[in-house]
Amino acid sequence: MDVELMTLGFLLSGPKTGYRLNAIAGKMLIFYNVGLNQIYPTLRKLEAAGHVEKEVVYQTGKPNKHVYTTTEKGRRHFIELMIGPPEQTDINFPFLVRSLFFRFLEAGEVEKVFQAEIESLEEQLGNLEASRPTVVEQADENGRFIYETALSVLEGLKASYNRELSRRRKTASQA
Repeated sequence: MDVELMTLGFLLSGPKTGYRLNAIAGKMLIFYNVGLNQIYPTLRKLEAAGHVEKEVVYQTGKPNKHVYTTTEKGRRHFIELMIGPPEQTDINFPFLVRSLFFRFLEAGEVEKVFQAEIESLEEQLGNLEASRPTVVEQADENGRFIYETALSVLEGLKASYNRELSRRRKTASQA
């Protein structure tokens, strides 16, 4: 994920702290896990490049707030990132990495791992479905597109894993 693009994009709607950026990203980005350990280095990099400015808000009895604002140079950089060439899709599914090593497990263990993964996908799909009313009510066309794409990807993974599990069960029963 392009944390730089995300950071600049969220800052275009107004000044924010790194903590606030993290909170917004956690609510809005279905497919990505972004943490403060990625946001703060990105903010420092953007500040060094002149793409954002930092204002320190002094607070008594609490740590000072660092509030970031996009500069005109940062807005131009954001536009360049947005209209630039497409990036290759980063297909990072931990389950597929695990499946490389199924040969070291017994068939019954592999079946249990598949079943647990399918149940996890069902839970994720249930959570997304539960948020549908909020998406319909609050999201713009872009948010709805992201939501529907997330559903489609998870449903596709679930279907693929179910097909493979069925194939493995059939092969095992014929042996």
